[in-house]
Order: sequence, then structure tokens, then C-alpha cells
Amino acid sequence: MEDIRKRFERYKSIQYAITLILAASDTFENAVPKILKTLCESLQWSLAEFWMADRGANKLRFAEVWYKPSAKISEFVAQSRQISFSPGEGLPGSVWVNGKPIWIEDVVSDSNFLRAKIADEAGLRIAVGFPLITVSAMNALLESVATEAGLHGAVGFPLRDGNEIVGVIVLFSNKIEKPDGELIGMFNVISIQIGQFIRLKQTEETLRRKIDFEKTVAKISTRFVNTLDFGNEISVSLADVGRLCKATRVCLFQFHNDRNSVAGEIGKTYEWCDEGIASNIQNLQEMYSTTYTWLMENFNKGTMIYITDVSKITQGIASEKEILERLKIKSLLIIPVQVEEKLLGFISFDNVVAIDNLHEDNITLLYMIGEIVGSAIIRKQSESLIRHMAYHDPLTNLPNRLLFKDRLLMGIMQAKRSGRMLAVVILDLDIFKTINDSLGHHIGDLLLKIVAERLTRCVRGSDTVARTGGDEFSIILSDLTHMQNAAVVAWKILDVIKKPCLIEGHNIRTAASLGISIYPLDSHNIDDLIKMADKAMYYSKQSDGNTCHFYNSDMNKYVQAHKE
Repeated sequence: MEDIRKRFERYKSIQYAITLILAASDTFENAVPKILKTLCESLQWSLAEFWMADRGANKLRFAEVWYKPSAKISEFVAQSRQISFSPGEGLPGSVWVNGKPIWIEDVVSDSNFLRAKIADEAGLRIAVGFPLITVSAMNALLESVATEAGLHGAVGFPLRDGNEIVGVIVLFSNKIEKPDGELIGMFNVISIQIGQFIRLKQTEETLRRKIDFEKTVAKISTRFVNTLDFGNEISVSLADVGRLCKATRVCLFQFHNDRNSVAGEIGKTYEWCDEGIASNIQNLQEMYSTTYTWLMENFNKGTMIYITDVSKITQGIASEKEILERLKIKSLLIIPVQVEEKLLGFISFDNVVAIDNLHEDNITLLYMIGEIVGSAIIRKQSESLIRHMAYHDPLTNLPNRLLFKDRLLMGIMQAKRSGRMLAVVILDLDIFKTINDSLGHHIGDLLLKIVAERLTRCVRGSDTVARTGGDEFSIILSDLTHMQNAAVVAWKILDVIKKPCLIEGHNIRTAASLGISIYPLDSHNIDDLIKMADKAMYYSKQSDGNTCHFYNSDMNKYVQAHKE
């Protein structure tokens, strides 16, 4: 009787200790290791495991452990971490399905104990598993007991929907013992305590995360309303959402927006990495190329891609799996960035630490962030387009007069610092009015576009070609060491312009008249330099065209010297 009383008191003290642990813990992650330690030390058993129920995957996953220091047990734990159990599989899976404690007197000889070999090597014999039960599951258990007693319908505990068994605890001992009914009874009691605590904390965590996500979504949305620095706001936003969803790396990949790019070709990229995580933006951009057809097909459909466990990717996308594993990525979520039907790019969330770490509600909110980023990109593109239209000629896409004068001002400032010269060239096409009148404005417009392309090829990337009138083009030749450099370019332009153009069956020949002014020899003022080049251009017109003149007549010797 004394032994029974002592055991009873010991089991009550264990229950009390667990109650204190739960009362003092803010999260179940903090509580579970202490509970496992208390159970092992109080019962003088060797090892305790906590298997968390993964409702989405319908698996029990290894979540926490406590054990007495031992090299053999350490190996057992290391191998157990790599395992997951389906319903009814092994001891944890059987407890999960039955919803009741299961006592195995000798794991080595039990056919349903899948880890018998490594348990034997670790010197483990007894294994007891019990479920962590929420109230709804306990009600179902009581209903079953009442039915067996002939009291069906008398208990009246409703079965609520949900994940009623939130996990399983498995205890191991190196001694062989018969089942202890009182100990099993204690497990039934603490299973409800712990189960309810875990469910409560999971619910609180889900609510807290939802609130945090909604706050982050609102903050990111507000951030892009009147931003002047899109790149900085994107970087800050990727960091916010990356930390929130516990990703180790978040990247934004934008598709090219210009008409000369290949559809789906990646343009601008942004990346955030958690502390201690190396950048992989270049390798990831390589992977998200047209080489990887499965990924690109999904991108182009605007489909979300969630790879919960890279190691289990099917062979159909072996190329992607090979690269992801090489980059040590364990799980990957890709959210499309689109506005209505227009796909602008995508955001990737990868994790090199954990698998399947995102909740369904979080993914929905991440979709919202993708839409916000998409709207911000569209707004930025619209603003850029408006600015471009304000400073560029709509027909040739060359800078217009406003941008030309701005570039000229900057060129003069640079020339002043470097001590070099700058040339302003004004060009007017000869007989353009005749071409327009005889062949129509459509042909005239096509001719102007051809001239614009030819002029652009005649100068350096640091120079500027602008369309400043109907058939007038203005050019800035910067960083000149001698005024004769301007004469060389001028004759090159004249030679290119007079080459015939075949436009819609018409063989068109034209020429041009050029005028040149030089900073600082002619003037330091941009308006004066333009007027002087324009006046020199009229000298060329009066000379029957297809020629060029400097404003300063003393410099025209350089024109003749470089005439071909």
C-alpha cells in the first residue's frame, strides 16, 4: 500500500510541476522542453520526444527532445530527427490514430516499432506514447466510453471540427516493465493539460502573426504611396516581410519592360538576406531563366509555386531540383507580381533552414504584398513614362528641346571642370518639305526615324542627339580636345545622311545643312551657343546645302580640311 501511495504522490507532483511549467510559459516552444525533462527526471526514464502534428501534410514531425547524456542515445535522436510518421505508422502514428496511450513493453521485439534496431543499439526497451488532446477530442473519447457502457447520448459532448490531437509525446526507458495503470491515468490527465495549452498558444500565435502580417501589409502599402526612392522602399519591404514569414532570403525579380527585350526576361532584381545568409541573387536569376521551362511556364500563368520540401521534388523538374539543392534551399515559395492580367515579375521566399514553414493564411497575405508591389511597379513605370514623354520626342524617341538644353548645361559645366571644349551642332534636312508634300507625312515621318537612327550611330554614347523641330536635329559633342574634332563628326554625318533610303518602295535621297558653335570659344551661354549654331546652319543652307559651317568663319578652314 505504501508503494502505491508513494507512486500516487509522485504522479500528483508531476502533474503539479507540469501545471506550473504551463502557467509560467509564454509559448509552447518554451514549455515543451521543460515538460520532457520533468517527465524523464521524475520517472527516471532515459528519453522523451515530442512529435508535432502537421495537419497540412498529415504527418507527425520530430519537434523536441530531452535525454540523459549518452553517445548511443544521441545517435538514436539524430536518426529520429530525419523521420516523420503518417497516421497509424509506428508508435507515434498509432497513438495519433487511436487517441489513447500505448505502452510497448519491449520495443526490440515489437513489430510495429519501426525504430527497433536503433533503439536496441541505444539500449532502449520500454516505450510509452500518449496523445496531446484538445477538449473536442477528449469529448469524443468520453462519448465512446459512454457508448460502451450503454449510455449512448447521455454524455452530450459535441465533437468540434479541427485538429483535435496536436501532437504525441513518446517516453523511453532502458528497463523492461509491465504497463502501469496509474501512470497511464496520469498521462491521460496531462495529455489534456498540455494539449489545450498547445492549442491555445497556437491560436494566439496564429492571431498574433495575422495581426503582424496585416500591419506589415498596411505599412508596405502606405510606404509606396508617395515614394521617391522605389529601390530603397522595395529593399526595406522585402526585409520586413522576410523576417515576418521567417524566410532566410527574399528576392524580387522584375521582367524587362522595354519593347526590345524578350518576353519574360528578367530585368531589375532586389534581394534581402537574413543575418548570416549569403547572397544568391545571381545564381537564382540564372535558375529563373527560360532554361527552366517548368518554372517559367508557371510564372507566365501567374501561378503560385510552393515547394514545401525541395528533397521531394519529382523527377519531372530535375533541373530545378539540382540547382535548389546546390544552393542548399530546403523550401521555396514564389508569388507572382501582377496587376490584373499583366505579369510584372515575382517574389521568391526561400529557406535554407526549415521545410514547410509557411501557413496558408500567411501565403494569402503574401499574395496581397505581391499585388501591392505590382501596383507600385506600375505606378513607377507610369511616372517614368510621363517623365520620358515630357523630355523626349514621341516620333524618334530622341531627347526633345527641353532635355537638350538640360544636357547642354551639364555638358558646359563638365567642360569647364575638365578644361576641354564642347560643340553644338544644328542640323536641318534639305528638301524635306518637298518629300513631305510629294510622298505624304507618313513617309516623311519614317524618313525622320531613319535619320535619327543614323545620327545616333555617328556619335559616342556620351554625346547627345535631339530632335528640336520638324526636320531639325541638335547634337552635343562633348569632351573635345580641338575644334577640328567637330568637323570630322560633321562630315561623317553629312556622308551618312545623303545615303539613299528605301521606304515603302520609294528610293529617297536627301541631304542636310549643319551649323557648329564651340564652347568656350564662341560663348559660355547655352542660348547663345544654340543661336550661333543655328545661324551657322543657315549659312550652310544658303550655300546650297549638304555642307557645314562653324559660326566663327575663321574655323571653317577645318571644314574644308576634313571634307571627303
